[in-house]
Amino acid sequence: MSQSTREKILAAVLKLLESPQGIDAVTMRGVATRAGITPMATYKHFANRDALLHAATAAEYGRLSAYITRANSRKSISALHSMLGYFDYACDHPHLFRYMFSSRRKDLFTFPVDLNAGKSPTLNMLHRTVAGLMEEGILKRDDVFETSLTIWAHAHGLITLYLAGRIKLSRNSFRKLYLRSLDRLLDGIRKQSAHSEFLLATEEHRTRLHRVRET
Repeated sequence: MSQSTREKILAAVLKLLESPQGIDAVTMRGVATRAGITPMATYKHFANRDALLHAATAAEYGRLSAYITRANSRKSISALHSMLGYFDYACDHPHLFRYMFSSRRKDLFTFPVDLNAGKSPTLNMLHRTVAGLMEEGILKRDDVFETSLTIWAHAHGLITLYLAGRIKLSRNSFRKLYLRSLDRLLDGIRKQSAHSEFLLATEEHRTRLHRVRET
């Protein structure tokens, strides 16, 4: 199926955003040249550069969501390793990833209002996973949105450091580190067993008794 003119324009924008020049490469004339159309044809579909960028990023969330969906479908990895989709997208499209998640844009989804309102397609997927794990008793009950934000921030921070060259590992080695780090994070928010809760309560009781004896 041949692309419509609008689809050609959006594809051209994304290709330019993926270049080392990133956002600086996106001009109405540059997009038209890349798409093989005239600048006037571009203006027929998009009023200005901001409208062009907004439409392109909105479309790009679909590709990122597909990465996460594929990761979710892999039974060999645990539920929150669906964040591998986020990892793979970032490594496959580093310049786009930086523009989507590390640049100041007018159409940003921000916490708490936009993200809590379910406007972010990607965080919505993580939110559903976290809510499900809490419902199953795998994660302890807590604020689902803040827990999702914590996991996202942890994953994003590691990926950003890697893309900036601050973590000198091959992609495969970093992938393993990334998963180990997520496991360590989850160990801190995983629901404790009844035995662990009993030991913790006992230790707290001993501490209170010790304080009483000292007074």
